[in-house]
Amino acid sequence: MKVSHLLPIAGIVCLGSTVTLAEELAPLSEVLSQNHACSDTIVIRSQALSKEQIAQACELMSQQEMKFHRLFGTQGKPVMNDNNVSMRANVYHSSDDYKRYVTEHFNVPSDNGGMFLEGLPHKANNQAEFVAYEKKGQIWNLAHEYVHYLDGHFNLYGDFCASLHDSHSAPEYCPKPAPLLPHLVWWSEGLGEYISHGDDNAAAIAVANRPSDEGESYQLSELFNTSYEKNGGSERVYRWSYLAVRFMMEQHKDKVDTMLSFTRSGDYPRYQALVKEWGTSMDEEFRLWLKTLS
Repeated sequence: MKVSHLLPIAGIVCLGSTVTLAEELAPLSEVLSQNHACSDTIVIRSQALSKEQIAQACELMSQQEMKFHRLFGTQGKPVMNDNNVSMRANVYHSSDDYKRYVTEHFNVPSDNGGMFLEGLPHKANNQAEFVAYEKKGQIWNLAHEYVHYLDGHFNLYGDFCASLHDSHSAPEYCPKPAPLLPHLVWWSEGLGEYISHGDDNAAAIAVANRPSDEGESYQLSELFNTSYEKNGGSERVYRWSYLAVRFMMEQHKDKVDTMLSFTRSGDYPRYQALVKEWGTSMDEEFRLWLKTLS
């Protein structure tokens, strides 16, 4: 999720009547000085990752890539006019390093756990980027964010602004007003969670099983109207979207295939018409399915 909250990079230091500029930050090439190509489609640029950490990250993304193509049959079939050929993961050593450098280096907010930056895939030599940091010995949110690259390259036509959402933050600064609902946030964020967690998503299952008086619950038809600014919030965007995507993939893959035939060609109006046509027809089935999760 993208949140517009840019932090100042270089401040003004007042010493009596003297005003001096704070020291300039080191450039990206000096901070992220380690480069490693996992494969033709995956590159890692990092500040201080060990060889073992890099090897683990390469293996994780390779497994994610194979799982994605098994689910969708998309090996070698990117959407039209998408010139991305790889994703580069840019990994800072810590959350503090991320907050210090990422806005200067990538023009993105620093108050988040990492972001995927698709760029402009219709342009030649465009480079898709993921910005993140180390946490608990891992590249934080790597599994989720790499799915965004795969989804954008193989399932969603156009750049980030072309797909349906209401985020206007850097670096894309998508135009206002946002398109009308339904958006695609439930799909893109839910798929990131579904492929990275599979059936083992205890946090989402706990949300599905909790009593109705202990927190918000949603009908499936409501989840299709999830977005970032409107009808958002971390629990809905990630936990509930995971549940929506898992349900659709497991119970209605034929409907997903029809939906993707529209999103892959950039026919987002037909995607919206399809979702509106679904309406509340699966709400009761979704409610009963949630009760089977444990």
